[in-house]
Amino acid sequence: MNIEEVVSLIEELYSPHPSRDVIQIQQSLQVVQRSDEGIHLANELLINPSHSSNVKYFGALTLTVQLTTNVDSHETLWKLFKCNLLHLSKCCNLYISDTQAYASLITIIKKLMSNLSLIFTNINESDFEASNCNVISQWNNPVNTLLQLLSSYNNVPLHQWTTNPEMDQILHQYINAPITYDNLIQSIQSSPACNKLLLMFTQIIVEDLTKFQTKKNRMSKVYEIVHDHLYISTMALINANLTIIDCSDDIIFDSISAWISYISMVRNVSRHGRMDLNEMFENMVDLILKSTQESDNFAIAEKIIGIIGTVFANDPTLMGFELREKIEIIFIGVSKSGNLDISKHNWMLQYMNHLVTNEMTEELKELAICIVDFLQINTLDVCNKLFTTISSTTVNHEALQQYVKVLLQMTNFPLVPVLREHFSVRMVDIWLDLSEAYTNLSPETLSEQGPQLATEIFQQVVQILLPKISLINKGKIIEGDSDETAFHEFDDFRSAVSDLMESLWSILGNDKLTNILISGLGNHLHAINHVENTDNDGIFDIEAIAFLLNTLLRDMTLSESPWVCDVMDSCEFLVGNILMLLQHGFESPGNSAGSHALKLDFVRTSSVLLGTIAGYFQQSPSQLDICIDTLFQGLQITTLGSGSDTELNNKLEILTIKALSTLCDVCRQELSSSLDKFLAVLSSVMSPNSNYSSFTREKLVRSVGYIIEAQQSGPEQQGNYILQLLSMFENLIRQTMMIPTQQMQQQRIYLHCLFSCISELGSSLIREEEDENLSVIERMSGYNEYWKNDPLAIRAKIMDLIEFILNDTLLSVDPEFVEVACLILGKALNLPDDEPHFLKYSMSEIMRFLLKQADKTSILISLPYYVYLLEKLINRFKDQLSSHDCDFIIEQVFLKRYQDSIVSDPDSLQSTINFINCILDCKPSLLIHSKHWMTFILPEFLKLLSVREKFTIVAITKFWVKILSNRRYTQQDLATMQQQIISLGQDLVYQTLFGLYHTQRSDINNYTDILRALVAKFPLQIKMWLVNALPQVSSHHKDHEKLINKLLVTRGNRAAGNAILEWWLECNQLPAL
Repeated sequence: MNIEEVVSLIEELYSPHPSRDVIQIQQSLQVVQRSDEGIHLANELLINPSHSSNVKYFGALTLTVQLTTNVDSHETLWKLFKCNLLHLSKCCNLYISDTQAYASLITIIKKLMSNLSLIFTNINESDFEASNCNVISQWNNPVNTLLQLLSSYNNVPLHQWTTNPEMDQILHQYINAPITYDNLIQSIQSSPACNKLLLMFTQIIVEDLTKFQTKKNRMSKVYEIVHDHLYISTMALINANLTIIDCSDDIIFDSISAWISYISMVRNVSRHGRMDLNEMFENMVDLILKSTQESDNFAIAEKIIGIIGTVFANDPTLMGFELREKIEIIFIGVSKSGNLDISKHNWMLQYMNHLVTNEMTEELKELAICIVDFLQINTLDVCNKLFTTISSTTVNHEALQQYVKVLLQMTNFPLVPVLREHFSVRMVDIWLDLSEAYTNLSPETLSEQGPQLATEIFQQVVQILLPKISLINKGKIIEGDSDETAFHEFDDFRSAVSDLMESLWSILGNDKLTNILISGLGNHLHAINHVENTDNDGIFDIEAIAFLLNTLLRDMTLSESPWVCDVMDSCEFLVGNILMLLQHGFESPGNSAGSHALKLDFVRTSSVLLGTIAGYFQQSPSQLDICIDTLFQGLQITTLGSGSDTELNNKLEILTIKALSTLCDVCRQELSSSLDKFLAVLSSVMSPNSNYSSFTREKLVRSVGYIIEAQQSGPEQQGNYILQLLSMFENLIRQTMMIPTQQMQQQRIYLHCLFSCISELGSSLIREEEDENLSVIERMSGYNEYWKNDPLAIRAKIMDLIEFILNDTLLSVDPEFVEVACLILGKALNLPDDEPHFLKYSMSEIMRFLLKQADKTSILISLPYYVYLLEKLINRFKDQLSSHDCDFIIEQVFLKRYQDSIVSDPDSLQSTINFINCILDCKPSLLIHSKHWMTFILPEFLKLLSVREKFTIVAITKFWVKILSNRRYTQQDLATMQQQIISLGQDLVYQTLFGLYHTQRSDINNYTDILRALVAKFPLQIKMWLVNALPQVSSHHKDHEKLINKLLVTRGNRAAGNAILEWWLECNQLPAL
């Protein structure tokens, strides 16, 4: 392909409407680029002035391809070096001569600079040995080289700027020739274009070096050369731009950012990474103060603040202490050491005013982030100076007071947080750091006024942040048509303030924080009488207090905190205000996405707080009924919304029923007299005509169950209530199943809900283990006897109902219905013998159910749930079971279906193995002495070691580990197991190694555990087993002996894992560790 054809293809490639397939064009050009003629092609494309910018850029790109594919010697690299350098010099000179006419050359110049950046790295880190003395082996300073060539361009005839011996000599002369500071300054002062190109070149070099982080441990020589040469000339260049030359061009700031990133990276990996940037930062800070509205409309200030903000966020120690103090004075007006300079701080106030006046929200946010990141550098030092006697001789208390005042002013920045300002948002991090630092102080170091000062400061923080997190501001964000990012950011802000309150509680305690918020909520001037006034700020103030109060009270057991309950009792409007928030959330109009969000927030805050203070109602239950009534009303409201409100109403319904359930759980004794009211509501909610979710119905049944459990009129009354509920569920189930309907899915969901309600009722009558209520303990024996006899035959009725449901053709193969049946039957299997429960089925009753249903339902669908029930059964009755019983279960449930169904289904196979593992965990003798142990389980489970399914691998390897190491073995079990393993050992080792060899890396540890156990338990036999098995698994014989020796040395400890991993990597020809 000649040059004209290549040019034609390039032009067509970049054409907006190519006549040929672009992929074919690219493939044709790539062949030429990678060929041995690639360098010649690139020269031809770049040297002809009549070629377009696209063609020339393709020439530069061809040099890149050659650099990455065809460099196999120093000579080739030197050839590419000369080519790139000469073309870069020519392009730069043309650009400098007329920046407007040759503006299109910039992209070509950048590509050539990028090529030279790669060459700079390759030359200085290359292992090639030069075969002649004309090839350089080190390149010190690309910027100096370029400047030397640009300076001498006019002294060399144009026709000589090509690859020839004369030009080689010139290049050798200039490549590592130094440039004096005066010459550098003169060059960049006389030519802004030259200045721009030099800054661009140094930027590209360090950006590329930063990208090479994966090679950072192999680039020590490059780092040294950069430190000794390029850094020095670049700093002179940058500082000259900051002090002498008008630096309005973005290139100077881009170059500064690139160097900061490079130095931050390299100083962590090389001793040559320590490069002082303080002079540059000093000049930048001076430049900030010169940037005003009159001079440049603060344009330079914005750019510099963005740069130093990145420094404070990522690597603040790049900047020296004295310089940081200078910046502190600009930001705050005072430093921690006591220096004041209002004039410099006035500049900051003017800049803030400029941003606020011009509604430059993003720039204001960037400033806030910069300042807060700066303040976080030395939070501990601020804490020590404020609150301790440490460094008391150097503390200027007046300056510190001013310092804190400014911090509080930033927190109270007078705009809407998130929407218009971010100072208050980011300052939360400062106060959190400061409070945590104070909490960690040793009491002996506190100054006399320290605790009082901390209280005053942090109480002011709370007072400032309360109106900031008000939903009024969230409403303004919504009205401002902000995107969802701002919406969620405000929620994050509220959450951050909530976290701060937890930290402040450790300083302020209940007296100075919790009790004050309780009083603020319960004694609020806008209480109760202003529900209908949606414009009143009072309700938003109440919500903010309630939101924070929930954080402080949720980890407190109020039933055991009478002093807090007394404060709550003294607040006349406390509960009323919480209910007012709840009612407002339900009743306020929701005609937009924004109003939906506010409704949800009001209901969430109030309903969650009601649940949080449930313990208070145990001490003061007088207002409990009105809370329940309000929640019931809210629950009813959620079912009345239109179709567009469905999602909102579903969320409101969930919040409401959760609060209701929590109150019933905690206050079950106090609500015992309201049981009839709950039953009436439940009857309405369970109706198929009602519009409640399954979640609400099930939660309400559980809530009613809590109250039934607390009834103290004897077991007969409890039995009657349970029978009443069961009869309701049964009637509804039978009615529903008898009614033909086209809406099969809705009917199925309703039936599943009714069925699940029996399980929820069972759960509600199981008391928490830590519950030591004496009245419950005293009446336990009577209840136990009652439910043992079950005079109302409730268990039989439930079993009949289960069988009735699972007899349905569709429901019997529905896994969700099988699951609920197993949950009901297994509900009480974890309870001790002396704890009564209406669902305490016997082992024979459960086994009859399992055997009957296993023949009717699909085993692939039902087996996981049957295994769940069997595992609970084994754990409950393990002392009563014999190996014969175990054989019966294995035969009837598993063996009958193993070959036809289970073995081909990974989920069923995993469930089967997990069941066997469960027996090994609780009573291994049941299996070891089983007739199926040697005939089915061990031989079959040996074969399963070579499976490929991850979850089966996990289960089967656990099985073998449990066999080899089991603390529940009796002496007889242990002797039997050892004999069995010795007889199976060779096969076990082979199957384990085979599975290990063919597995993926993430599963290696599963097999490793088996080998470790074998090495530890059978040290005499394991070597022979390994010697025989390894050659059958892999042909890498040299690695086998190494593995055997290492394993025997480890004796099964954790180091064996590394030996096995190394063997696996070697055998699979993967890179070693």
